[in-house]
Amino acid sequence: MRRGKPVTVRQGQEVKVKCESEGVTITKLQWKKLTNSGEVPVPDSMVTIVEDRSTNRVRAILKITNAQRKDGGPYKCVLRVFDKTDFRLTRITVKGMLANACHVGYVALAVQKT
Repeated sequence: MRRGKPVTVRQGQEVKVKCESEGVTITKLQWKKLTNSGEVPVPDSMVTIVEDRSTNRVRAILKITNAQRKDGGPYKCVLRVFDKTDFRLTRITVKGMLANACHVGYVALAVQKT
């Protein structure tokens, strides 16, 4: 398993985690949350896909707003290129709320076709 940098966010805050691939023309990136019952796709409303065809770069940005403890746990960014897959794992930890806290965290993961 390939692990990315763990992310910690306070309850009620926002966090963004970026996964990207570069150099492959047909790429699909998808975020999944790992649960006791298996891998669950993250809703499309929580993911922004940014494609730059001039550089063949694709980014999938997972955005959790108003983070709650249930949002914490392991997340997997899956890269699909034709019939091959690769992935990166990261863990999001949601800690107790701070009074008057306002912060946006941002972490990047790179998934590259090898």
